[in-house]
Amino acid sequence: MAVYSKSLTESDVSTRLAVTSSWLNNLFPPFPAGQYHQVLDVEDENGKKWKFVLCIRQEGQYDKPVISQATWRPFVVHKQAEVGDEVEFSRKTDGASGSAC
Repeated sequence: MAVYSKSLTESDVSTRLAVTSSWLNNLFPPFPAGQYHQVLDVEDENGKKWKFVLCIRQEGQYDKPVISQATWRPFVVHKQAEVGDEVEFSRKTDGASGSAC
């Protein structure tokens, strides 16, 4: 299972989490055609469940993926995250079907 980590920047802590293209292509489910956001069900290291909205740009050469402020900031506040803290994401798959969960 691949683990993706990022050291949080000022904008990650104060607004939204910028996501790299490698995360977008390897970690998150693909966007259906014509859709520019999707809800991600996330579980933290303590088993607490979170819903993040992953958004991509509707126009332009690059997707510029981000986790929206409305869903990211409550997580940051709850965790008392600061600039320089590390955040890690990994993707689980369902052993029976192989689908992401």
